[in-house]
Amino acid sequence: MGKLFAGEKEKLIAVCIAGIDEYTQTGYIDTLTEQVDDLGYKIVFFTTFSSTCMSDDFLEGEMNIFTLINYELLDGLVIFAETIKDENIVHRIVASAKAAKVPVVSVDHPIEGCYNIVYDYRGAMEKLVRHVVEEHDFKRIEYIGGIPGNPASQERLDVFCKVMEENGKTVAPSQLHYGYFWSKPTEKVMDEILARDAQEIPDAIVCANDAMALVVCKKLRLAGLGVPEDVVVTGFDGILETSYHTPKLTTAMMDAEVVGARIFSILAALFENREVESTCLLPFTMIFSESSGCFNTQQDITRNTIVQELYTKINENHYMTNRMVMMMAELLACSTVADVRKRLRAFIPNMVAWKSWLCIVDGYLKDCPKVEEILNRPAQCEGYTEHMNCMLRRDGREYGENIPFLKGEILPDFKRDMMLCSKILIVPLHVLNETVGYFAVSYAVDMIEFHQMQNFVNTLSSELAAVRVRLEQKTMVETFKDRSIRDALTNILNRRGFFEKLRKSYGESMESGRKLALVSLDMDGLKHINDTYGHNEGDVAIRFTAEALTKVCGEEFFCARTGGDEFMAAGIVDEELANSFGKKLAQEFYEYNAKSKHPYRVGFSMGMIYELVDKGFPVAEYIRMADERMYVQKAEHRMHKDYIGR
Repeated sequence: MGKLFAGEKEKLIAVCIAGIDEYTQTGYIDTLTEQVDDLGYKIVFFTTFSSTCMSDDFLEGEMNIFTLINYELLDGLVIFAETIKDENIVHRIVASAKAAKVPVVSVDHPIEGCYNIVYDYRGAMEKLVRHVVEEHDFKRIEYIGGIPGNPASQERLDVFCKVMEENGKTVAPSQLHYGYFWSKPTEKVMDEILARDAQEIPDAIVCANDAMALVVCKKLRLAGLGVPEDVVVTGFDGILETSYHTPKLTTAMMDAEVVGARIFSILAALFENREVESTCLLPFTMIFSESSGCFNTQQDITRNTIVQELYTKINENHYMTNRMVMMMAELLACSTVADVRKRLRAFIPNMVAWKSWLCIVDGYLKDCPKVEEILNRPAQCEGYTEHMNCMLRRDGREYGENIPFLKGEILPDFKRDMMLCSKILIVPLHVLNETVGYFAVSYAVDMIEFHQMQNFVNTLSSELAAVRVRLEQKTMVETFKDRSIRDALTNILNRRGFFEKLRKSYGESMESGRKLALVSLDMDGLKHINDTYGHNEGDVAIRFTAEALTKVCGEEFFCARTGGDEFMAAGIVDEELANSFGKKLAQEFYEYNAKSKHPYRVGFSMGMIYELVDKGFPVAEYIRMADERMYVQKAEHRMHKDYIGR
C-alpha cells in the first residue's frame, strides 16, 4: 500500500532533475509525464534551472529545492544524478531515501544500492567510429575529444583509438585534439587544422559531442569546405540543434521514451515485490545522417518549418519578456504584501498551468517588520523554514492567499491536489544563495515552456526580494524618523516633533473654527534635584513628568519635552477639557509625591492659552503668551515657603 495514498496502485514518485531548460531534461520530464498517466501513479518533480556554468552561490540557492523532499510520503524516487553534478547532494538524496526505505532508480549515473539505468556510451561511440572507418573507409580521420582526464571524454577517446587500431590505422598524436566539449576551444582546434596545406586536411572528423561537431561544420563552411563532400563530421549526444542543422548531423542520442518505460517497469516490479536487476544497460539510438554522407528514413524538416518554429518561439519569448517587464514595474509600485498578491494574480496565469502555488519562507514578507527582526536576521535565509507560507495559490479561476503549512507537507492540501492533477513540478525561488521559497505548477506536456518559466521565476525571486527590502527600508525610515522627533530620555516628542504637529493643529484650528489649547510647562527645582541628589534622580523626575503629562493629555492633546526641564502640550479641545488640564496634572504630581519615597518633591509651573487661532497671530506669538503665563505661575511658586530647592 502506498505511503500517501490508500489504493494499492496509487503510488507517489519523486523525480530529482536539474537543468530542466535543456533539451534532454525537458524530454525526460515530458516522457515521464505522459507515461505516468497509463500507470495511475502520481509524480512530483523537484527541479532546477541551474547549469555548471553558474556561480557557487547561485547553485547553492538552486539546489536547496532538493531539501524539500519528504521521503516519508514517497513510494519511489528517480534521480538524474548526472544533471545535478554535485556528489554531496546526490549522496544526501539517496541516503535519505534509503533511510525511509524508498527504492531509488538512478539514471545515467551508477550508484551503489540503487537500481541503475546506464547508457551504453562505449557501444554507441564504437558504432559511430566503425561507421566512419569501416563503412566509408576514410583515410585521414582525426578526433576532437572533450576534457583531458574526464572519464567520459577518456572512454570515447579509447574507443576511437581501439577501432582505428583494429582496422590497421595508426593514431598519431597530431590526429588527436581536445575541444573541452565547448565551442571556443573547438574553434581554436579547427583554426589549427585549417591552417595546414590542403592535402593535410582530414577527410573525416569524429567529435566527442554534438556541440563541438556543429562548430566543426561551421568552421569548415567558412573555410569553403563542404560537409560531407570534403570532410565528414560526426557528433554524439543528439542535442536539439542537430534537428535544425544543415546538413543533418550523424550522432547518437538517448531515447527518453525508452528510459521512461524502463524506469516505470523497474518501479512496477519493485511495488509488486518482483526481483529486479541492479543495473540495466540501454543502447543509444543511432542517427546516421547527412554529415557522414548518409540519409536516414526520418521525415525531413523543411527550412520553412524551421523558420516558422523559431519565429513562433521568438514571438513567445518577446511576449513573455514584455510581461516580465510589466510585472517588475507593477511590483515596484507595491507598498504592502496584499498589494503584491493582488498584482501577481495578473501574471501567474502566464504560466498556463491550471494550478499553481507560490510558497515563501515563513516571515519573508511582512508589512511592518520590527526593527529588531531586521537587525537580528541572518545575512541570508539559506533554506526552507519548518513553517512555510503559500502566499498565493491558483486553482483554476479561484485564488487562495496566505495559507500556512508545514514544510513536510510540501504544499498545502498536497494529497488532495495530487489526486486531482497527479503531476506537479516544483522549482526554487532564490537570489543567489538566499532562499525566497519555491513555485509549483500542475504539469502537462506542451503547456509550459521552461525557458519562459525560468524567466518568470528569476524575475519573481528578484522582485520579491526587492519588495522585502523596500518594506524593511520603510520600517527603518519610519523608525529613524520617529526617533528623530522623539526625546531619547522620555520617548515623547522632542521640540522638532512638537512643532511639526503644532503647525498642523494650528492650521486645523483656523479651518475648523475650534479653539486651540497650548500649554507651556516648566519643572520646578530640577537644578536643585540634580545638584543635591544627582542627575540619575533628575532623570527619574523628568521621566515622571513626561509620564504624567502623557496620561493627562490622553488622545486629545499631544505633548513634548522641548528642553532640559521644559515641556509643552497642545490640542484642539473643548473648553471643559482645557480648563481641567492643570487640575488633572496637579493631581498626578500630588499622588506621585505622596507615594514616592524620594527625599524630594517633583513640581511644575504651567501656563496655558486657549484661543481661536487668528492668522494675524503666528504660532510663535501663541507660544510666547503661554510662556508668559507659565513664568507668572513660576514666580508665584518661588514666593512660596515650600518651593522646591529653597
